[in-house]
Amino acid sequence: MTATAPGPVPGGAGPLSARTGLPRAVHAWYGTGAVAIGVFNTVPGLLLLIYLTDTLAVGPAVAGAVILLPKLVDLLVSPSIGVWSDRTRSRWGPRRPWMLSGALTMPVLFAAMFAGPPLEGDAAALYVGAVFLAAALASSMFSVPYTAMPGEITTDYHERSTFNTWRTAFVGLALMLGGALAPVLQGVPSDEITGYRAMGLAMGAVVLLSMLGAFAGTRRAPSPSHPHRGEGLFAQLRVALGHRHFRVLFPANLLMATASGTMVAGVPYVTANVMGEPAYTSILMVCVLVPLMAAAPVWRRVSLRLDKRGAAALSALVFVLGGLGLMCLPWWGVPGAVVSSVLIGVGLSGTMLLPGSMLADCMATGADDRRQGGVLSGLWTSGEAMAQSAGTGLLSLCLAVSGYVESGAGEVVQQSGTALRGILLGSTLLPAAIMLACLVPLAFYRLTEHGTRPRGRPADSGVSG
Repeated sequence: MTATAPGPVPGGAGPLSARTGLPRAVHAWYGTGAVAIGVFNTVPGLLLLIYLTDTLAVGPAVAGAVILLPKLVDLLVSPSIGVWSDRTRSRWGPRRPWMLSGALTMPVLFAAMFAGPPLEGDAAALYVGAVFLAAALASSMFSVPYTAMPGEITTDYHERSTFNTWRTAFVGLALMLGGALAPVLQGVPSDEITGYRAMGLAMGAVVLLSMLGAFAGTRRAPSPSHPHRGEGLFAQLRVALGHRHFRVLFPANLLMATASGTMVAGVPYVTANVMGEPAYTSILMVCVLVPLMAAAPVWRRVSLRLDKRGAAALSALVFVLGGLGLMCLPWWGVPGAVVSSVLIGVGLSGTMLLPGSMLADCMATGADDRRQGGVLSGLWTSGEAMAQSAGTGLLSLCLAVSGYVESGAGEVVQQSGTALRGILLGSTLLPAAIMLACLVPLAFYRLTEHGTRPRGRPADSGVSG
């Protein structure tokens, strides 16, 4: 595919509302949808593995497969959802009917995932895996068209960053709810099963409100109509993967998502086993999430100076620094863990905001005006979800190799020194190394505000906006 640069709208670098006419309410309501996506990714990423291993007595290797396999199926289905979304014609536009369908199904399935039936071992793994698969497909019905919207409803290079700034801020709120509040809700009842059920119901309600808010709040956004693509799914996938910018951005984002998924899944294991206090889970998540939300506007400003690629690379390095610091937890204790968590949060903010904005730029480039945003967003969202689950799977593999012992509800197991080292290295050094690897494909991304950057030319600086 031959890429052409997205042209900035007239009006230069003035206020966003003056340049585009899109109300700020559209930006904000669009961002609320990220709460649902963030909760769905965070809560299973943080609690589902330990729920399986320490409450339902599922072995760590099997538990990792339960989390990863549904996302592999979703990877195959989500691009089809994107194609169907591209071809949808309705008075609500092509994306919002699909968003509503996801909003009416996913919250119920989310709550059912933590319903805690009287099952243990392989039977519990089968139940959770089946419900998780259905929830993942329902989530894709919302997230695939949702992700496609910024590339279609504005032609402004920097306003796409504004949409993703709002989105990142709400992702931070979602992570706060899923990463800090969900463990607290789960721990309130004395019975673990009851705690997980209550947490699932509460988070399901949050997901429902978030999805309905994004659906209703984007009704004032433009509903573009483009000629349909006549090719089948696989032909469109070949075209999408041949997109010169998308094909290097996609693997970079996969590595970023894998790194974050590995680290998030490791937090409750580190706090419960290495630090010896499960209550630290909420504290460390707050130390990550407050900087994550606060840093989102900062990364947008950095992207105006370094361009989006340079800012994304810098944010990845900040994450790596925090991960290496957290690895030193046995030596510098809770204060060092707090400082490292802040760095991780600042880095995560950029690795969430900037790739999403760069994806919207990719959607706005192409050899013709036939709609293909659904295919790109389908690949993106399913790949990102799969990568986060792959991160959880990598951690479960570290646990299995190091000899971590699973347990049922109410049981207390003293883990070996080897298992403790496996928990710490799998939760810190491993995600830091994966995040560092994202710099390799990112180095080949060359799309800027003014077109394609020539090889060897640094990113433009001094852009005002």
